[in-house]
Amino acid sequence: MVALVLLLLPFSACGDAGGGAVVSPGTGTFLFGVRGIPDAEGQFVAVTSDPGVLAKLASELALPATQRLLHIQGPIALGNGGHNLSWGWHFLPGQWDIVEASTEVCDGTPRLVESDLTYWIKEVGAFCPWNSYVERRL
Repeated sequence: MVALVLLLLPFSACGDAGGGAVVSPGTGTFLFGVRGIPDAEGQFVAVTSDPGVLAKLASELALPATQRLLHIQGPIALGNGGHNLSWGWHFLPGQWDIVEASTEVCDGTPRLVESDLTYWIKEVGAFCPWNSYVERRL
């Protein structure tokens, strides 16, 4: 019986993350919020398997929300990527980071990006909402 449980244990670490996507061990799906914007307008989801980013996210989540000062920064693409709520854009999985500072050109809000996807994706090339913070791991 113990051998059977040990044999099946690796498969239990994977699961359906919604929309039929199977999340690999070592992959994290995170809900972000933007301070000063109501939940539905200021929340978005990003996925990563980068060990360094996962470690920084864990450190941020160990703090009270008011002390989480690192914001997300990275390239975005069209479509919700199968994970980014109802937005028409998503951060490229594993290609973003959480940082202390970013250039002003990529600062904005989720709704601002949504309102002009072509500009944000083709011209700016990245999104870095300065007031964003990691809310929780999903």
